[in-house]
Amino acid sequence: MPASKAFWTEYFNDAYEAASKKRREVIDRGLLLIAHVIREELPTATAITIHRATAQLVAVHDTESTIWRADDEATRSKLRGRTVVDIEETILDILFFARTAHPLLAADWKHAKGQADAYRAELPKAPGSEEQSTAPAATDRPHGTPGKGAGNCAQCKRLLIWDGSGKRVNDEWGEYLCHDPRPGGTRSAVHVLTAPDTTNRQPAAQS
Repeated sequence: MPASKAFWTEYFNDAYEAASKKRREVIDRGLLLIAHVIREELPTATAITIHRATAQLVAVHDTESTIWRADDEATRSKLRGRTVVDIEETILDILFFARTAHPLLAADWKHAKGQADAYRAELPKAPGSEEQSTAPAATDRPHGTPGKGAGNCAQCKRLLIWDGSGKRVNDEWGEYLCHDPRPGGTRSAVHVLTAPDTTNRQPAAQS
């Protein structure tokens, strides 16, 4: 008996959902790359503003102010021209998978106030800052059996599995990045293990 419309609809929806997850990965990983490139020259950067229609970097911000603007001669020299080109190429790659604003908004980008078609994205925290300062020593970091369960992520609560090295964990899709739902104030862009001592309630950062 031929498959029904309901079957083909579910078949399509499964592929669409998988593609949506991968699109979110592209957006998040692109932002991780941009954060690294920017902080090589502006180490205090915490957010960027982009223009979606042109894929241009509009501004870079820190916790207190705007520290770089494309149209500001006083700050424009803080980023080398080659650096801006590299960033905008990554922005263009991200937007190739985000033809509308919806994927950006779903990835926690925000409309920039007073700027048409401009969006602001918070940059992931720099490795080696407070996240690393609270991480245990390498000899104290948890390890596990490759392919075995590692409990749930302390941030997004997804089931985690030890990867092939037995030193890091990913979710059931093989993804190391920590996605929604993530409570406000989370520190890590990657999954973190819940500490074995549940009375302490402090996540054990993975190496």
